[in-house]
Amino acid sequence: MAVRVDLRLPDDILINRQGLISRFIESLDAKIAARYRSKLKQGKRTYPCHLRDAWVREVGEINQKSHYHMVLFVNNDTFNGLGSYKEDGTGLASLIREAWLSALQLSHCPELWALARFPDNPLYYLDINSPSYREVYGQLTFRLSYFAKERTKDYNREERSFGCSQS
Repeated sequence: MAVRVDLRLPDDILINRQGLISRFIESLDAKIAARYRSKLKQGKRTYPCHLRDAWVREVGEINQKSHYHMVLFVNNDTFNGLGSYKEDGTGLASLIREAWLSALQLSHCPELWALARFPDNPLYYLDINSPSYREVYGQLTFRLSYFAKERTKDYNREERSFGCSQS
């Protein structure tokens, strides 16, 4: 399953952006692994999930603030949706929001959950055995082509503008 998410930075708090996406992915991966272990301990059926990602950093044309567009790939047998968007949720949406605040070192500020935003229609179910696979794959490819737009990229030596998982 592919999940689109937009990650924003807080307006009034100085954030160290060096390694920010790496911290986010490490935090999310750890949260997914902890959820997996917890379900195993409870004797519930569960499946391993190997997180994969791709992201771009952009700068807003009006506010000149950096933000990130990301796609996360997770095992559809582990997560069949985003789950609750509420703060106390245990689904993927909550894990993503918790991991983003952790990466920002703002875990103590749940009021900032909206910094991780899910756009309309954020899920793409990729099942190679499904008759609709090619259609869904094409829709996802078109959706992710937005990542390649040049206009809002900020290329410099200090900070990457694109990244993806390496394995």
